Order: sequence, then structure tokens, then C-alpha cells
Amino acid sequence: MSTARIERVDSLPLILTWLLRMHIHTIIDGIWRPHGRWQGLNYGQLALLFVAYVIHQQIHRLMSMEGWLNDHRTVIEQVTGWMIGEKEATDDRLGLLLDELGHDEQKGITLQQQVGRHLIQAYELPTKVGRYDTSSFSVHHAVPEEGEALRELLRFGHSKDNQPGRLQFKQGLGTLDPAGIPLLTHTLSGEVADDGLYLPAWWQMRTTLGRNDFLFIADCKAAAMATRVGIASHKGFYLFPLPMTGETPAWLQAQISQATTQEIVLPELVDKSGQHKVLGEGFVVERNMSYTQPDQRIFSWQEQWFVTRSHSLTARQQASLQRRLVRTEQELQHMRAKTNETLQAFTHRVHQTLDKRNMAEFLQVKIDETITTVKRYLNPGRPGPNSPFTTETRSHFSLTIQRNETALASARQLAGWRIHVCNASSQQVDLIESVRYYRDEWLVEHGFHRFKNGSLPALPLYLHLPNRIRGLMLLLLIALQALTLIDFVAQRSLAQENTEIAGLVPGNPKMKTSRPSAERLLAAFDKLHLVITEINGSISGFLLESLSPLQCLILDLLRVPVSVYDLNFTRVPT
Repeated sequence: MSTARIERVDSLPLILTWLLRMHIHTIIDGIWRPHGRWQGLNYGQLALLFVAYVIHQQIHRLMSMEGWLNDHRTVIEQVTGWMIGEKEATDDRLGLLLDELGHDEQKGITLQQQVGRHLIQAYELPTKVGRYDTSSFSVHHAVPEEGEALRELLRFGHSKDNQPGRLQFKQGLGTLDPAGIPLLTHTLSGEVADDGLYLPAWWQMRTTLGRNDFLFIADCKAAAMATRVGIASHKGFYLFPLPMTGETPAWLQAQISQATTQEIVLPELVDKSGQHKVLGEGFVVERNMSYTQPDQRIFSWQEQWFVTRSHSLTARQQASLQRRLVRTEQELQHMRAKTNETLQAFTHRVHQTLDKRNMAEFLQVKIDETITTVKRYLNPGRPGPNSPFTTETRSHFSLTIQRNETALASARQLAGWRIHVCNASSQQVDLIESVRYYRDEWLVEHGFHRFKNGSLPALPLYLHLPNRIRGLMLLLLIALQALTLIDFVAQRSLAQENTEIAGLVPGNPKMKTSRPSAERLLAAFDKLHLVITEINGSISGFLLESLSPLQCLILDLLRVPVSVYDLNFTRVPT
């Protein structure tokens, strides 16, 4: 008796080989030990297969993995050499795995550090520049009713997704330039403020890299003095944009007015189209800083303040200011008093409109109240001379709107200007490099995009238990590391050979690129099949299609041998 069936192969051998090279399973098994009645695959093996499932299927639903594993069991066994049972990936087992991975925060940090060190050494990753940023993940979970206990992880907070009505959790992500390869992640409660996260992230990145002298880049919330002192006092280096608050705008305006002889043009920065253009101007101010620490010791250090202006940002900010100015004036001019509205209530509505569009500084509004007396007859019908009546007073408000031209001129002058503070020397980081680093801010955002809208979706979130959410995000970090490593290795190979690759874009096979994405490279392996036949208990299999020249080229760029797709086998009954 003979039977035959077909298994999809696609990019699965490449994904599994890539994850095996990352030693994910051995590192996890060195930190977590299965306990109780756990049987079958170890934690590390199951975690590796879950990451492969997420990358291959672009989904993290636990209940779907069991069917996926059964559909690809032969291919997975051939590549990994593991024996896969039928119930290895039930949602119960996966839930227990995520519980274990998310239960102990320190073990999670140990995993991130060990994986990071292995990747840095194995792939010779640059360690000169590291970045850290956070983002909120809004979920569709039901809001706790009044009196119900708040959830540990899912809370209300400042939503970066512009969805303030939803519960959320926050995720921190630390990456390495120039490929955006992640080294660390933090899963945090939704209401946590960002300010206190940057210094611990620097410490964790420092421990992973084994060095203090890398350049740590983050957003303006990292520019708090305590964070800068914490890094500088331990001989670390940072580059942070200053928020335009407090005395900073006045200092900036004074420096701009005095900098006419210092102003330099930024030479030949590359824009998004690859053209070399003059994109702005700027200058550097060196400042001696001091800070009194809690133990009353004074710490002193030197900073470079990079003052730069982008031409495109200037145009956008000035246009935005003008649009908001006109729209606010129009909205105020059409405001009318509501029935029985008091002057205080009407004034409050006017101020709300100004605050909503950030126009309180630029528009001065004078409100004049006119009170009129109106007779209101008490009986129905046409009134006579002696008809009883009462008198009512009604208020009418008129607005006089005047622009604050001084404030507007100052805002237009400051448009496009930014300040970045850096404690590295000018030999380590100069003005031009600071601008380039700032323009590469998308490297962290690209990782968040893959989590939210891309190929490693954490949303929509199907989990509720905090430990499982933390465990999921830990494994999604590993999946993100795998994809960004594929990006990095392929692009580095193309750069070393000074060539480009074509055939990755559907509908445009001649389009070439030197920066292919992992998603496009993996998609090039679609429609590969393994034919499996069983005759009298003897099972054999062979790859139906031959690898195309493009697929062989991709494997060569990634330094993966073609033999990973040598899936031909024969098993005879024992």
C-alpha cells in the first residue's frame, strides 16, 4: 500500500537554520529548566519553533501553532534533527512556556545579554552606537469596571498611538547602529513615564557590549540632567535632543542672533532619494556643565551643544504655524454664546480653543460683554397694556482678536532649529555626524513598525496574563533580531561585492536594490514543496522544485549553504 502527500517548504529551512545559528535554544535551556511533568521538546527547542512560526506565518496566536507544526513536521525534523510529537505545540504548552519566560525579569535580562553577546561576536556587529526608545501598544481588552482591580500590565497612559481610550502596555527597545539590530527590550505598565527608563537601559546595554565608550542616542526625554550625569559620571557618551522648554528657547534665540559669523553650511548630506544636497546649517557651542549630586558632591563635565536647522523642517513648521493661526482665528470668530452662558464659561471655552491649537502665546483675545433686557410676558396670546410680564437679562459676547507679532516672529525665527547635547569630544562626534545620527532615528522605529504593523505583529494582542505578555515580547525580540540580522548580513555582503540584487519586487523583476529587506528575501522562497511517499512502511521524500538562481544567490549572500534545502531522505521501518 502506498500513499503520498506534499508539505510546503518555502523559507522554513532558511529560517530554522538561521535561528539554530543564533543558539537561541541552547541559551534558553541554559537559563530555564523544565520542571514538573514537562515532556517532549525542551523550553529552548519549543521557543525556537515558536519564533520560526511567528516569522513564517507573521502571527503570534498560540492556538494556530499546533496545526502549523503538524503541517510542516517533516521539514522541521529534517532541518533540526529533532523528533516532533503531535502535541508539542498545544496552546496550553505554549502558555506555560510564555509564563516561564515572563515570570523572572532577571532571567529575561540574562537571556537578552547572552544572545546579544553571541550575535555581536558571531556576526562581528559594530558596537560604536546604540539607541533606545519606547512606544505604547494599545490593545482591545475590556476596560476594568468601577471597583474592579486594575490589571498589572495593561493600564491607561499617554498613548503614542493616538488611542487614549484603550488600555495599553509600553515597550522599550534598544538597538545597535547601523542595522538597527535589537539588544534589549523592556515590557512595562501602560502608565509608566519614560524619563526613568533611559539610564537603566544604558546600564543594560553597557553590560551587554562590555564597554562604556559607545554613543548612546535617545529622544528628548533622555536629556534630563540626572540621566546625562549618570552616563557621563561613568565615562559613557550620549547624544540627546534638548526639549524646547524652560530657558532653552531664550538661549537658542540669543545664540542664533549672535551666530552670523559662526554659521556653517552642512555639506552634502544624502537625502531620501540618494541625492547629495545641502539640507541645513548649524554651529557648535561648547559648554562647561556642573551638577550637585544627592551626596552634595559636584560633578563637572563638558558638553557640545549642536545647534542645527533643517531647511525642510523649517518650511514644515512655519507652514504648520500659519495654518493653525488661521484656523484658530476662524474658529474664534464663529464662536457664539450658548443660552444662559456666563462670561466665565464663555471665556473658558475661548481659552480651551487656544490651548487645543497651542495658540495662547500668539493670539490675544479681548471679550466684550453686552447685556440687554428683554420683556417676557407670562400669559399666552397677544399682550395688552396691562399684561403681566417679567424682565430677563441676556448677555452677548464679541471677540477682538489680535496677533502677538513679537511672539510670532520669534516662533518663525526658531522654526527648524534644534539643539542636541553630546559629551563626546569633537574628534569623536562632530556637527555633521550628529545630524547623521539624528536622521537615523528611524532605526528603532523600524523595529516598532514590525511589531505593530509589519511582519512580527504583537497587535492585536490575544493574551491577558502579564507574564505571558512579557514572555511573548521576549520571543518577538528574538524574532526581530533574526530579521534585522538577515537585513544586515545581506546588505553587508552586497556592499562588499559592490553589487545589487534584482528579482525581489513582485511585478518589477528588473528593479535592483542594495538594501533588501528580510521579508523580501524570505518571500523569494515561496512555492517550494516536499513530496513525501510511504510504501509498505518505508517513507521517502524529495524536494519537488530545484532552487532558482535568485534563491541560490540569496543563500550565498547570507552565507547559508545550499545543502539546507537538501531534504531528500528515506526511512525504512525498523
